Amino acid sequence: MRKSLCSKERKVKMKKTVLRAAAIAVVLAMAGSASGCYFFPEEEKLLDPPVLKVEDVTYSTYKAVKKTIINKASATGYCVSELQQDCSFTERDGILKTIYVRAGDTVKKGDLIAEYNTGDLEYEIRTQELKVQQAQNTYGSSGAENDRLQLEIEKNTLAQLQNEYDTSKLYAPCDGLVSFAERMNAGSKVQAYKVIATIIDPDKIYVKAAVNDDKKFKKGQEVTITIDEQEYKGTIVKTPVEAKEQGDEDTSSIYAEFKGSLPGFSKVGTVADISYIKEQAENAIVIPKYLVKTLSGKNYVQVYKDGVKKETDVETGISNATEIQIVSGLSEGDEVVVK
Repeated sequence: MRKSLCSKERKVKMKKTVLRAAAIAVVLAMAGSASGCYFFPEEEKLLDPPVLKVEDVTYSTYKAVKKTIINKASATGYCVSELQQDCSFTERDGILKTIYVRAGDTVKKGDLIAEYNTGDLEYEIRTQELKVQQAQNTYGSSGAENDRLQLEIEKNTLAQLQNEYDTSKLYAPCDGLVSFAERMNAGSKVQAYKVIATIIDPDKIYVKAAVNDDKKFKKGQEVTITIDEQEYKGTIVKTPVEAKEQGDEDTSSIYAEFKGSLPGFSKVGTVADISYIKEQAENAIVIPKYLVKTLSGKNYVQVYKDGVKKETDVETGISNATEIQIVSGLSEGDEVVVK
């Protein structure tokens, strides 16, 4: 019985050993397979390179034209009068009674321009004058120090009232033409130094313009003066050069006077342009200035012709702010590449 059991146990152990060996063999086979996949991946199929379709390139061009090109020297300033006086109340604020002038009126020095509403001030002045007279009589009779002091007090009060009355009136400081007059209703508050009217000499109107280059204009040079798109003939009468020689404070402006007809007085204070032609060429080949490029000291443009873009050397001439003359290298109608 014992021998039979031992035999049976040996068989079970052998069976387990065989199963264990088989399992180990499977694990080793799987490990070997995985290891082989990691180090030797299967080659992927290469894709064919993409095929690009070449399309026609289009250019934006500008056709060279034949025209007159002008280069001007110019400056912008204001139309002013040689005589120009602003009228304003300078002592104090006040309540407006009335303005007596309008733009276009001719005035003489001392004419009343405007005045404040002073209420009963005239009555107060008359009453104070009587008080001064009374104090004068009292002091004349007594000669007392207190009466003398009272007389001084009354005189000071009268002077103060009189000054208030005097500064309530605005008078023309000179002869001339009213080019501007404020429009305000009676009862409006007026601040000190607010310009109520401007007086000018209508026969001495000129243009003043600041310039960066003090040699751009010369004294005696004939110019065109443009005001509100209307042109006038003029002459340069003063430049920064003369101003420096004469010791003037303003050494950065030119002055041009009108020849012949003058603009109306209402143009005083408006923008005015001064200009003259420096260079001019007729029937010139002209293109926009920005189309000309420079490389190694040579000017060139890109021309589109027969479906091909190529660079062409050009010789330039007159230019202004926006355009340039092509002396050689281009013909009328040639297409210059913009982009």
